[in-house]
Amino acid sequence: MRKAGQIALVVAGVSLLVGIISRALVMPVPPGTYGLEANAFLRFTDTCLLAAIVFFLAEKK
Repeated sequence: MRKAGQIALVVAGVSLLVGIISRALVMPVPPGTYGLEANAFLRFTDTCLLAAIVFFLAEKK
């Protein structure tokens, strides 16, 4: 569970950086036709951080 929590933290960090850069440039990141906006990356960051908390708490149990 510790590895999963660490992976979730790294993914959250990368997603946070991409979201901040996307917001600073005021343009979506272009993985597809329309791109993903900064809000999508920041919401995904929240989800990853919650998952990391769950993994770390499950390890303590």
